[in-house]
Amino acid sequence: MLKQVEIHGQAFELYSPDGGRTWSSSPQALVAFRRRQEKARATLRKRIAMIEEEIPDPDPDCLFEIDLPRSAI
Repeated sequence: MLKQVEIHGQAFELYSPDGGRTWSSSPQALVAFRRRQEKARATLRKRIAMIEEEIPDPDPDCLFEIDLPRSAI
């Protein structure tokens, strides 16, 4: 969790590893947090790309619709 505070006109970024109970302005903590965040985003992008590759594109020449039972909706 990140937040910005302003003290006497200076902005500071704080990082909380425990949901806001304690806060740190340590550059190492901020860099580590950003790296974990970037790694999680990259992993998510890879997973989404894999899912999109597995799903076939709809056939534009298909002239019928698939009837689904109401229980499946």
